[in-house]
Amino acid sequence: MKRRQLAPWIALAVIVVCTVVAAAVVGVEGLLGAIIGGVIVLAFFATTPAVLGPVAKATPGLSMMFALIFFFTKVVALLALFVVLQRSSGDSGPIDPESVSVTVIATTLAWLTARLVDATRDRTPMYDLPEKTAGEPGETGRD
Repeated sequence: MKRRQLAPWIALAVIVVCTVVAAAVVGVEGLLGAIIGGVIVLAFFATTPAVLGPVAKATPGLSMMFALIFFFTKVVALLALFVVLQRSSGDSGPIDPESVSVTVIATTLAWLTARLVDATRDRTPMYDLPEKTAGEPGETGRD
């Protein structure tokens, strides 16, 4: 059975809503800001399974270290991106910073909520139970 992934679809719906609202309220600057904010969130969250999935399958022991390095790299890249966006927004630039911010916050909350719903409805065990042998205490010998 194929796993259901709600997060990308819900995030896209939130991005569309934010884009329409920002375009109606602010104009073209709001439209560009909302699109950029949505792309930022999608790139941040969607790259994680794409990059970490193959690493976790190939070397499970190194997956946590690689995940931390990858997360740190993404945070530094986001910081640099926000510095660039800050300089190009406002009166001198074509991007509305409030539209970017609202879209990033709304899309992040929607993505995380959808991932939480996916994880709670998924039937994949999140931990391994210890294996018991026939001679251990608590083992009845019946299956």
